Amino acid sequence: MSFEIGCGRLQNADIDKLLSFTNSDFVIIDSKAVCGEAHLVQVAKLALLAHEGKYNLSKDKSTEVLLYLTAQRQISKALKLVGINKMTTTIAWISFSKVSKRFLELVTLDETVISHEKFDYSRFGINPKFSLQDKQKIVMARAAVLPVQSR
Repeated sequence: MSFEIGCGRLQNADIDKLLSFTNSDFVIIDSKAVCGEAHLVQVAKLALLAHEGKYNLSKDKSTEVLLYLTAQRQISKALKLVGINKMTTTIAWISFSKVSKRFLELVTLDETVISHEKFDYSRFGINPKFSLQDKQKIVMARAAVLPVQSR
């Protein structure tokens, strides 16, 4: 299983230039949509396994990541939840190939931009009374059951 994850702060506000790096093996995500490093690693593994096992929901691994990350079956909904835009200042990424050095020149690496403590659990309708660890487990469980959910 081969992939690379990362996150950081944007140095350049040129979103179009940033998006030019995306492809079927490389996805850029708004960091606010990531419930910690474990969540990012999990969705990368799930997307890769889905493609290797031929039970993928989309033709590209990068799109598969978006679906697992949001626990959605519709790409358009997933993009609305995790896509980057002109207001985005921090990002995360998953690459199933080598990350471009030119891309890395646009980002200041910063692992603190993805955090299960700062994550907005209300987007998953999770009761705020649960502990942070339990809330993170719920988010990750929802991602894991995506391929077996009824349509």
